Amino acid sequence: MKTKTTAKIAALSVAALSAAGMAFPAIAADYQDFRHQVEVPHGERQVTAVYQPKTSVSYRQVGNMTPNRPSTARCMWQAEVSVERHLQAPAGQGSHVVRTLVPTKVIEGSTNGRCAQGKEQVNSAIARRSDEVRAHVLAVAAEDRNALMAELNLAGTAPAG
Repeated sequence: MKTKTTAKIAALSVAALSAAGMAFPAIAADYQDFRHQVEVPHGERQVTAVYQPKTSVSYRQVGNMTPNRPSTARCMWQAEVSVERHLQAPAGQGSHVVRTLVPTKVIEGSTNGRCAQGKEQVNSAIARRSDEVRAHVLAVAAEDRNALMAELNLAGTAPAG
């Protein structure tokens, strides 16, 4: 009887861990799908500026994993979150222009073990800080207003308002 109960608990634990593991990609994708959209009047037309995060993660392995000894391996990671601005004119009235804006936001952390095995942990750590990523995108978009207007002025007709 004890063996059946233990097996049942183990099966439930595996199911719970699997469900938790399946939730991570949805959370990680949550901040990557964030888009801040602004309509900018430009002459007689509207130009849409879309701001969204772009994340680049670098990894550095420290320590070692020797056989028959406790592991000291640790993965140090650094995520650099930049903001891309996509300018979209109405269909048939212009082109699509993409620009990466500064400043970037740096998110750092570390995980136990090798970097190749900890990438899912890194994605979930960044996803847990999605509020910071969103705040960064909104702050960069607000700072970009004057530069955006200057670029539109250089491109042609003076913007309305």
